[in-house]
Amino acid sequence: MEMERSYYVVSFKPAYFEMVRTRFSEAHSSLAAAEPDELLAERMVIAITQGGFGQDIIDDERQAKERFLEYLFGASGIDLPRSEEAFDEYFHLERAQEFIDLDEEV
Repeated sequence: MEMERSYYVVSFKPAYFEMVRTRFSEAHSSLAAAEPDELLAERMVIAITQGGFGQDIIDDERQAKERFLEYLFGASGIDLPRSEEAFDEYFHLERAQEFIDLDEEV
């Protein structure tokens, strides 16, 4: 049984880039001087599997936000609280209206 996937677009707010500059300014001067788009993409598309046996996910947006913060820590080492509030301070989440897999046969 194929599980349903939800797709979202994550946009990075200016507060995120300011936080990165502040945290890394002393340790990594090259990161502090970098432009935001050099640090990380300004927008990302994320996908998360929803539903299925044994999964009781009530709020898939909250789950996507928390899982994205886990990904961010693993990918960049930036450790933010895994909460909706922390996500909303630095990022914006919107559901992708349509997702087309061009590799999938029609």
